[in-house]
Amino acid sequence: TNYKGKTYKPFLHHISKSDSTVRNILKLKEPKKRPDTLTADQVKQLISAAKSLRDKFLLMMLYETGMRIGECLGLRHEDIKSWDKTIVVKPRSDNTNGARAKSYESRTIDVSSDLMGLYTDYVVNEFGDIDSDYVFINIWGKDIGKPLAYSTVYTKFRRLSEKHEIPFSPHIFRHTHATELLRSGWDASYVQKRLGHKDVQTTINTYAHLTDADLKHAFNTFNKGDSL
Repeated sequence: TNYKGKTYKPFLHHISKSDSTVRNILKLKEPKKRPDTLTADQVKQLISAAKSLRDKFLLMMLYETGMRIGECLGLRHEDIKSWDKTIVVKPRSDNTNGARAKSYESRTIDVSSDLMGLYTDYVVNEFGDIDSDYVFINIWGKDIGKPLAYSTVYTKFRRLSEKHEIPFSPHIFRHTHATELLRSGWDASYVQKRLGHKDVQTTINTYAHLTDADLKHAFNTFNKGDSL
């Protein structure tokens, strides 16, 4: 490397490039990056800014359930149990929009009355008499009634992101939901079941990356119970 007329030898120049030491150093894994998340205010802003009840419902579902976008787009009305406030995620291979649930096992997710209320509003006011088993469909245009495609969702989300200057993708809601559950004290095994991870270690490795503020809060909570 040349800098202002001076030549500097690269770091570890004394070790041959073919030496196993170099290879071992290069193979060292970098620390896993903590997943990006949204704040509660950002989530509210995005949901409020969505132009249709369908899009508001999709955003709120992604945030409240931690479902993958493919799981949402493959949902059928029969999967939503309004009376029990639950959503059943079923792996299907015959979705005409190509939507896929990554997990091969069904799981049931408890949801809030607010989410179910938004579902009802969407069905009554926008879905109407359209004949489709799918929950998320095209509600306007020439493809009305057809299940919503991945490309349509990503285009809508990109425009929403640019307009409100909030970088996000469907998957960031999953990260946000998991992080909020862990911070609130949920056991990792519960989060695993809710997200549909095959192994709890996946949940721990992916989401349990606490910030300094998280650690300080946990210690202060613990310290309050110290009688010494």
